[in-house]
Amino acid sequence: MMPENSQIAAFVLDITQLHKACNRLKQLELADLDEYLSAERTLLRQGEALVRSISANAAFGNLVKRDTEKDCIELFSDREHGDANALIQQLISGLLKEAEAVRFEYELTDAAGNVQFLQVFGDLYQKKKKIYAYFTIIDTTDQKKQLLRLHESMEKYQLLMAAYTDAIVIIDARTGVIQEANPMAVSLFARSEADLVGRDHMELYGDGDQEKCKQFYEQQISSNNQKESLDLLISNKRELIPVQMSLSSAVTDSRHLVQITFHDLRSRFKLEERRRLLATAVEQAAESVMITDPEGSIEYVNPAFEDITGYDFSEVVGKNPNILKSDEASGMQSKLLWKEISHGKVWRGTFTNKKKDGSLYKEEATITPVKDSKGEIQHFVAVKRDITKQLILEKQIRQSQKMQAIGTLAGGVAHDFNNILTAILGYAELTQVLCQKDTVMHENLSEIIKASERAGKLIDQILQFSRQSEKSTSNLLIDVIIKEALKLLRASLPANIDISSNLQQGVRVKADPTQIHQVIMNLCTNAYQALGDDGGEIAIGLETVEISARRGVEIGNITAGSYAKLTVRDTGVGIPDEYLTRIFEPYFTTKSVNQGTGLGLSVVHGIINDHLGAVNVESSPGKGTTFILYLPEAEDEQTEAGNGDVRPVFAGGRILIVDDEPPIVNFQTQVLEHLGYHVDAFTRSRNAVERFKEEGGRYDLVISDMGMPEITGLQLFEEFLQINPEVKVLLCTGFSKQVTRENATELGLAGYLAKPFNAEELAIEVSRILHGEIE
Repeated sequence: MMPENSQIAAFVLDITQLHKACNRLKQLELADLDEYLSAERTLLRQGEALVRSISANAAFGNLVKRDTEKDCIELFSDREHGDANALIQQLISGLLKEAEAVRFEYELTDAAGNVQFLQVFGDLYQKKKKIYAYFTIIDTTDQKKQLLRLHESMEKYQLLMAAYTDAIVIIDARTGVIQEANPMAVSLFARSEADLVGRDHMELYGDGDQEKCKQFYEQQISSNNQKESLDLLISNKRELIPVQMSLSSAVTDSRHLVQITFHDLRSRFKLEERRRLLATAVEQAAESVMITDPEGSIEYVNPAFEDITGYDFSEVVGKNPNILKSDEASGMQSKLLWKEISHGKVWRGTFTNKKKDGSLYKEEATITPVKDSKGEIQHFVAVKRDITKQLILEKQIRQSQKMQAIGTLAGGVAHDFNNILTAILGYAELTQVLCQKDTVMHENLSEIIKASERAGKLIDQILQFSRQSEKSTSNLLIDVIIKEALKLLRASLPANIDISSNLQQGVRVKADPTQIHQVIMNLCTNAYQALGDDGGEIAIGLETVEISARRGVEIGNITAGSYAKLTVRDTGVGIPDEYLTRIFEPYFTTKSVNQGTGLGLSVVHGIINDHLGAVNVESSPGKGTTFILYLPEAEDEQTEAGNGDVRPVFAGGRILIVDDEPPIVNFQTQVLEHLGYHVDAFTRSRNAVERFKEEGGRYDLVISDMGMPEITGLQLFEEFLQINPEVKVLLCTGFSKQVTRENATELGLAGYLAKPFNAEELAIEVSRILHGEIE
């Protein structure tokens, strides 16, 4: 690697890994200046591990009086003071500047305190994809002492090396001609050193800045205090570069020299631009930002913080964030939070805080410690987002999903249960006809019939809260319905219950009057039960309100428009907070046994949602409860008059019955045969189709169940139509989403009968279809 008999001390290092690390560092400088500076400091401390000693000649050992190869790197490390290795530092500096050589001086102190001045020259070269540094060392101790006496030369050297990272030119103060220029000046002005030396330094400045630079130059030369600087733009033929110009001068026996230093401001401007951008982002961010000192005193809040909390900047600076603490805040949470961030960890969580006006709000926060270069915490930064509305929406979605799941279950139960009730109700009526009145059996059957009808209403309630029941809507004056309901309530409630109303007249909604009546009765009954034996007040209010799109989302995902707002308020015991999220669940009740089924409010929720409205509740223990209902307001229109009562007709005819439940088939057969009809009944759909074909479709009426194992009632209807397009079909169902009373006619069905039904209802519907309505 080197001549062993050389009289000049020399050694060779493999710096391949250090070269790669420097290349990565240069790429990082373009991406992130702060991270670059941190990485550069780390590399200076750890770079010694990336360099490998290859060889050193005997002259090196003789010069430094140490082992030739082992100490060639450690020689330049001051372990006692913990300074970075001087050799590594120079190598890194040269590699970052892409220099082909490094040069530096080093003071070597032996155990006796004698100082040896060494001048180190290093040439960088590449061989077989590796990077090497060839260093030669010259003992300049004697020359150093001589150079000290050469004042002019030494002054020139010091001026040139004082700020080697900036552009430096040395000029003759008398003539203004450039004498020297360092490499950074060559790079900054985009001119060769030969092109710079010998020129008047005034040629370096633009035409617009020459006079200003001349005045600054003369002022600084004549002044003893040369600490001022001048900011200006210089052109290097490619771009305008902002620089900061400063002067320093030295007078020798023969010459007066001036050093002009040009500090490139581009990096600083980029850094300042980044800081301005960061400040603008924080100021305009939608999230609130708070910065505190290590003790927790507020030093800064952004405008979003002011908007959310209602506090002005001047009101919170210097105070503790506890000014936002609400009664709902947990003391344990605060202790755990402080423990986390004081140990330098990031904390994330939610708060229930209090605004300046006393209102509460939920916010999601991330609190981050800010550390200095020593790892000590200097500040805490809290970025917080108001999630109050988000939590309301999430709560509404969960409630909607819960009700949807329960509704799906209710639909499945309703179908089978109504089939069972139809059989119980039908056979009880048929058996009661055969019994003598005023007998125990007759009375017992009456109780069975009543219980069956109650069970049917219970199923209807379940379908109503799940929004799967039938309804007959019309434009109605809701204040009239409320007054009718209040008349019934007044007659049944104790005298110590005060019922008051404030109803706006002429408010119309498109709704089912029976269901709206049920809503009012359920809410008022619920209010009465909340008042207890001591009595109290029930107040009912009605008014029209305009709901914006944003307010509609907050209320319950309803559309913007005009709504009838119905309020039912009581002065009862109120509802605890933990129950407010569950009161609309079916069978959930806070009442004692035999005082409620837990379906009343569920039915209210289902009916109002089915009418495209929303229900809200406000309550607190001991302060009463207010239910607020919103129903879309309807246009004024004429309502159709209803039909009168229909009675069964005893007349002949052929009827085909299809139902997969044998008890229901037998019940319908007995009723219709009693009325004089000829009946063919089947429990399998395919057998019914075959009989229909055999008879050529000559049946006056087909009565079919909707949900059957083989094919549905609608599919059966389509097959019958292919055989006889004039066929009349009466569809019966315990529950169906496909067929309802409203769309039965549109589907081409002659009639629709919901289970459970009794003998009279069956007879009336058959008579209506076959013989017309009789009032």
